Amino acid sequence: MIAPLQKANESGLPIITVDTFIGDGDYVNGPIKFPLSFIASDNELGGEIACEALIKAIGGKGTIYIQNVKPGISSTDAREAGCKEIIEKNPDVTLVGVTTTTTIRPRRRRRSKPCCRSTLTWAASSAPTSSARRCRPGGAEQGSQRQGQGRAFDATETAIEMLKGGTVDMVIAQKPADMGYFAVQMAMANMNGVTSVPKHIPTGYQVITKDNMNDPAVMKFFYTK
Repeated sequence: MIAPLQKANESGLPIITVDTFIGDGDYVNGPIKFPLSFIASDNELGGEIACEALIKAIGGKGTIYIQNVKPGISSTDAREAGCKEIIEKNPDVTLVGVTTTTTIRPRRRRRSKPCCRSTLTWAASSAPTSSARRCRPGGAEQGSQRQGQGRAFDATETAIEMLKGGTVDMVIAQKPADMGYFAVQMAMANMNGVTSVPKHIPTGYQVITKDNMNDPAVMKFFYTK
């Protein structure tokens, strides 16, 4: 997307990227500088938050499996990287596998698609690696049901249902409404001659658990159609 967006920018169309960046996302010092702003949550931090909670939930010892969407998407790649960084800092935790929607076997794709269309899902076990391998490609939802621990990224309707049903015990919600709000505000500011539009605007997270999921202040971060 770099070349077409740069061409559009050179023709006079200001560019703001939302949720997903181009280049390395650093529009001040990085290789790509022409976008006005990058508005999103810190996806690597989100991966760290989820993985730290998952490791704590299994007592600091055990195995973790990651199911992601296709590689090459900056946001989900960063979440996976954040989780891996935390795993590396915990010597008693082992990453037993990473699968994506491009590596899931066709017969399992129907089962896996609902939880992985836009999310990153983690399943963990405090059991030996041989048992944890039951969380095989395409079975993150099934695997976390068996093992009792799981995290989902993005508060989709499916993820919230998984939380209610006990398939996962934490959902990390981004704030897409905030992203859209700031994107429009910054676009309008630029149109009105503002020259100090921030190059990066972080929008943060809401951690959702069974304990707080019925709180109206938390429910407003559920994604709705």
